[in-house]
Amino acid sequence: MKPEQGEERREIRRANQARIARLIMEAGSISKGEIAARLGFSMPTTLQHIRELTEAGYVMESGEYGSTGGRKAKMLSIVGDMGFGAGMEITENYISYVLVNLKKQLIRKARIRLPFSRDFSYYESIGNWLQVFLEQTGVEQKKILGVGIALPGMVDPKEKLLIHSHVLHAEHVSFKRFESMVGYPCIVDSDAGGAAYMELSGENRDGVYLSLNDMVGGAVWMNHALYSGDDFRGAQFGHMRIEKNGRSCYCGSKGCLDAYCSTRALTGEDRSLEGFFGMVKKREPEYIRRWDEYLDSLAMGVVNLRCMFGCDVVLGGEVGAYLNDFRKDLDRKVMEYDRLDPDTSFLRIGKCLPESSACGVAVRFTDRFFDRL
Repeated sequence: MKPEQGEERREIRRANQARIARLIMEAGSISKGEIAARLGFSMPTTLQHIRELTEAGYVMESGEYGSTGGRKAKMLSIVGDMGFGAGMEITENYISYVLVNLKKQLIRKARIRLPFSRDFSYYESIGNWLQVFLEQTGVEQKKILGVGIALPGMVDPKEKLLIHSHVLHAEHVSFKRFESMVGYPCIVDSDAGGAAYMELSGENRDGVYLSLNDMVGGAVWMNHALYSGDDFRGAQFGHMRIEKNGRSCYCGSKGCLDAYCSTRALTGEDRSLEGFFGMVKKREPEYIRRWDEYLDSLAMGVVNLRCMFGCDVVLGGEVGAYLNDFRKDLDRKVMEYDRLDPDTSFLRIGKCLPESSACGVAVRFTDRFFDRL
């Protein structure tokens, strides 16, 4: 065999093993037979690759499936502690840190108060706190694959640049130097993009994510990737116009979805979602009225997104965490506005974890782990 032929075969073997490992990681647990069927490999080839992955420490048996009359099939899972991704979410007054493993499990989290500033000392502080956080996890430095940074605003991931943030009152903030400061590869994305990645990246279908926080944002998951649009202006759903000459928006326009569906628009001076929904559950008339108006505007936004993209619409963010209790009310309003769909099965409530954005940028690194096999 010629040397180049031997190298080509090794590359094919590595690529096939990477496909198997990624499938196991996405599935959580899966049988050898299902791996062979889904990837189109023969059973002997599948068994050989799994044996090598197991010997290398990437894959392990994690249990058995129920018996169907013969031998019970073994469940295979990824060994989670082979690599870790770190994530940070920067807000106006706080920094959140997370660490996730190869199974996309949240291993550790921390939150510190640190008001945003463009001073160099701010970047030193967030870098120092990151090092403290990682040391406290006890994970070996060589197993940290990289650090993702979630930012509230419009982001250029390629240039590691925060283009504009109304929340932080900042423009053109670069995080290129931060990468050299902390000594790990870094990526940046919007907070909505991070949360959307956490919600949608493991799926084989397109989806639209609507983030319902202090500001309304969003992301589009298309062809297994986030779609950013020209000049990273895609998915600015908070500035969809839902009412002509309506409420004033911080962008200077009127009638934007943000003016109706942000947490600020909902709670007013209360500023506490927990307190607001406590009053809703007590059936206080003024709070019921405000919540009904909110759901009405949200339903209108959801239907607009469904008409534009024709795929699932996933609701997340701080308000999203409360929506399951009011799903019937929201469904009813969506159906009133949407005469094209016979039901609301396209509408989903996300996991709405407080750490979704930070976890979403962290798992970018764990998802790439098997690219280097």
